[in-house]
Amino acid sequence: MKRIYAIWIIALVCGASIVIATALSGKDANIKIENATGSISQPSMQEEPKEPINKINDILVTRTLADSISLEEMRQMRDTLINDFISKFGKPKHPIITADPEIPEGAYMVAYGFKIYSDGMTMQYVGMTGDAESVPIIHQRAQKWQNKEILGSNPYWGLICQGEGDYFKSPYGGVTNNFECRYLYNDTSPSRDWFAIKQIFAMHPGCVEYGSSWKNKTGYPKHDWSASTLGNPQLHDWDPLGTFTGTQTISVSISSGGATWSWSYTQPDVTTYDYSSTNTEIAKWKMVFNSDASKESTGGMKPGSSCGVNQHTSGTYRVLDLEAKGEFANWLTNTYLTHLWHINASY
Repeated sequence: MKRIYAIWIIALVCGASIVIATALSGKDANIKIENATGSISQPSMQEEPKEPINKINDILVTRTLADSISLEEMRQMRDTLINDFISKFGKPKHPIITADPEIPEGAYMVAYGFKIYSDGMTMQYVGMTGDAESVPIIHQRAQKWQNKEILGSNPYWGLICQGEGDYFKSPYGGVTNNFECRYLYNDTSPSRDWFAIKQIFAMHPGCVEYGSSWKNKTGYPKHDWSASTLGNPQLHDWDPLGTFTGTQTISVSISSGGATWSWSYTQPDVTTYDYSSTNTEIAKWKMVFNSDASKESTGGMKPGSSCGVNQHTSGTYRVLDLEAKGEFANWLTNTYLTHLWHINASY
């Protein structure tokens, strides 16, 4: 069983703990929020490829004419999966829909497949034949259904967790440290897991939030994969790369294991420097606010990175530390505000 959660810490302040658990690699999902002052949102499954929620949420049975599947047996298999789903996760917001076939006279059901997704959506396959010659045809079509609906063949980044966090302090301003965490499905590796993070980093100057004289100076988003306790963390990809100056559209693309996750954002009048390194397994950036307009308004960036780690079957491990540090200035005086997430995975 895999779960993922994040605990946020504010620099110099004892923060409340937030625990998140959600589906990974087709295992159990659970969400728990304790004394949260930040906010956590579960990803909308309608926006993502629908994944299994446990090991027994799908079935495919093939038979011969001599031991064909009866309607009663079909319903028992299907009901077992549905009841298991409800016992673990409760009833979905919408009704669970199923369909019973009408078996023609002289025909036999020789293949049955059923799958229930994490949002309660169902998929079924029923294969019937009236002669032995057609049985291999039905079995072949059932296998195609399984390959498409159950096994899946293409790797992709599936959204598994989202977090939102802020740290504000008068008269300086505030920092925002939101994120989306994704997991690489169908990567075919028996020993490695892949995670990717999209950080939504922002600085809010005190001159806007409190009417003070404090302004944005420098931002420091940081993805510290070296903090992982999963074993052998290897920073694989990160973006943006290099240096970017001035207002412009920044395109971000994170690729690992044959899958790509892309997005874009508008950079304000700042200069962004990339200081990421595979030697340290840390992706980090420095964002210098240039004009008075950018210093006196909310601004930020949305960097991303991915990392490969050792795969586990049990236990709880650190995935990465996600940091948002903002430097605020009032003439020659500077101060820093830091928001830090500890993101963990439970297997």
